[in-house]
Amino acid sequence: MWLSKIIVTVVALILVVVLYLLPKVVVDNEQQENVDAISEPATADMAESHQRSLSEEEESAISNLKEELGFSENPEKSANFADSLAGLFTELNYLDSAAFYYGKAAELEPGMSRWLKAGESYFEAYSYAVESQEQQQLGESARQYFKLALDQDPGLNDVKAKTALTYLPQQPMQAVMLLREVVENEPSNELGLYNLGLLSLQSQQFDKAVERFKALTESHPEHLEGQFYLAVSYFENGERDRAREQFEMVKALDPDPEVLTTVEEYLEKLK
Repeated sequence: MWLSKIIVTVVALILVVVLYLLPKVVVDNEQQENVDAISEPATADMAESHQRSLSEEEESAISNLKEELGFSENPEKSANFADSLAGLFTELNYLDSAAFYYGKAAELEPGMSRWLKAGESYFEAYSYAVESQEQQQLGESARQYFKLALDQDPGLNDVKAKTALTYLPQQPMQAVMLLREVVENEPSNELGLYNLGLLSLQSQQFDKAVERFKALTESHPEHLEGQFYLAVSYFENGERDRAREQFEMVKALDPDPEVLTTVEEYLEKLK
């Protein structure tokens, strides 16, 4: 549940970004070198590293697709086989394996839509990774694919915001700088404002947190997490009356029992 996820590096809180498939573009030599530089993870077969065992039917489907991928000499067909493998691993919730094969598809058939798909998939795997080294590797891969897309279209602010988050927790200032750039380019950007607000809360810069969450909720009033964290920011910043009013608003907006319990605890402190 979102209330328990205030740490920005666990990006389960981040809103899902709807990606539109853009027309395929020509790749210059430098971009192709960037794609070739994206290496396979250290594990030879990531599917074997997951705890959940596969059924015979699932193992057979994976094996057949891998065989087709290996035998096909047509890059477009190979990319489709890799894409199918990625989709299957996504259904199995093997996020790192899915990312790897979306990356393979992007290498075989480079283009904006495949770079974005690979970057998004690596970003999702990064968001749920537990081990620091694995998280860092997945974040680096997400950045590489996002960079290819941003090189073609620097105006993809949500992509830039997600790129920023992959620098956490190792390089927080790099993350903050990129998020600020996103908000400067698009003052109402949800991902930028929300995560700058969380980072401000985390660093106890409560006045800045108020500023970010207020801007977020003014432009996106339906953002329930933003409404809640605005109330928390008011509370932590010593603005008791505004905090009380905001918490009452959250009660009316979000019926989730966990949220209501937490809100009541804050309101009790404000008596």
